[in-house]
Amino acid sequence: MNYRFLIFLFLAACMVGPRYQEPEIVMPCSFDENKGEPICDDDLSGWWQQFGDPVLNGLIDETLASNYDLAIAIEKIEQTRAQYRIERSHLWPEIDLNAMATRSQISQNLFSPPATPPPVTTSFLPKFLNLFQLGFDAIWELDFWGKFRHNKNAAEATWESTIYDSQNVMISLLSEVAVNYTNIRALQKKIELTKRKIEADEQELDIAKSLYCTGLYNEMQVSSLISSLEADRSTLPVLETSYKQTIFSLAVLLGRQPEGLSSCFQESAPIPSACDRVPVGLPSDLLRRRPDVRSAERQLAAATEKVGAAIADYFPHIALTGLNIGAGNRAGSDYGWLSNKLGKLFQAASRTFSVGLGMYWDLIDFGRVRGQVDVQKSLQRQALLNYEKTVISALKDVESALVAYFEEEKRSDNLKNKFEADLRTLEITEGLVCAGLANELQLIQAQKNAIDSETAYIESQQAFTGDLIAIYKALGGNW
Repeated sequence: MNYRFLIFLFLAACMVGPRYQEPEIVMPCSFDENKGEPICDDDLSGWWQQFGDPVLNGLIDETLASNYDLAIAIEKIEQTRAQYRIERSHLWPEIDLNAMATRSQISQNLFSPPATPPPVTTSFLPKFLNLFQLGFDAIWELDFWGKFRHNKNAAEATWESTIYDSQNVMISLLSEVAVNYTNIRALQKKIELTKRKIEADEQELDIAKSLYCTGLYNEMQVSSLISSLEADRSTLPVLETSYKQTIFSLAVLLGRQPEGLSSCFQESAPIPSACDRVPVGLPSDLLRRRPDVRSAERQLAAATEKVGAAIADYFPHIALTGLNIGAGNRAGSDYGWLSNKLGKLFQAASRTFSVGLGMYWDLIDFGRVRGQVDVQKSLQRQALLNYEKTVISALKDVESALVAYFEEEKRSDNLKNKFEADLRTLEITEGLVCAGLANELQLIQAQKNAIDSETAYIESQQAFTGDLIAIYKALGGNW
């Protein structure tokens, strides 16, 4: 056991190439839009449940179970894990079983004695030869310089990278489902408001036509109302198209056929809204919470290990029991039995073996190994730049989502106040109509103003909820 420990210690000491260390990134102390509250990991787990919408919760569960993109990402994990097992197997000997049974005819003119009159053409070899062989062949290239260990570490880092990639796919999917669901609820309400406004336009136009017939309205006023009516009517097909297309997009995310989901939204419902608590946290938390950042870091680790594997090719390949030379050439140790008679195959006299030490060293390659090292070093630098870029993009995502959320919050409050004021105006106008102090046209105009204000408020609520979803996504939602 002590000898084995010393051997592995010696091999580890001979490992060439760079040793990977996670790069240090200087992160800001806080976000510029730091108006929220600190969060812990539990706050991001199941963030969609804070909306308190059972329909949304069901859609999220169905997405996790049936989405095709997520299933493909999970299969990529299986692929890279299998590749890791392949690279790990190169650290150990390769043992093969081989068997052969042949019958051949041998030329009788081989090794004939000198010709004498009459010529003698008889060989001392038999005319027919049977050959039976059974044995084991072993090749074990020692990892003196760490090439196989570097490749194994690179494969492991790639495997971990695909795990983070799948988490990133899941986060994007969940946020996309929530956004699509929010848009569907908002479109339902906007379609309803548009239909109400079209009805008000038609009533206003009918009254105007009656007044035109009595000479109290001119033709220009009637034409203006017709134009307003047709403009509102033209808005409805656009909203209907967006509504159906959004449902179809949601169906794809759920792994369903598009035409099967429309029946689930026959009844309208409010736009989902969460509590006023906005999670923020520290920028440094993004390095561990954002799966795209973790994936980029693992890709950098894999690229660094590949540099070490390329550098190892500068040194000779040494095998304890033989060597895979390449190009189909194979030299290995073997143990087995060989005989021209099947009945004598397993006798002691039929036993064969060979064992030895092999070395292969590419002394003159005209810059091939150096070129491979330069390629891997360039890929390592690219991976580092990509990691730094991903970190900056993560900070930008959070800052953008936060500023959009807080600014939309102000806008939403203003639109809410305007909507409430228009509702109050509508109530006052209704009272004036009952008292005979206002006419029906003024009442219809007040109704249309309230509808317009409510539509603008609904759009703001839609954007407000979408910005909150973007915050959860930017922070590494469902960590």
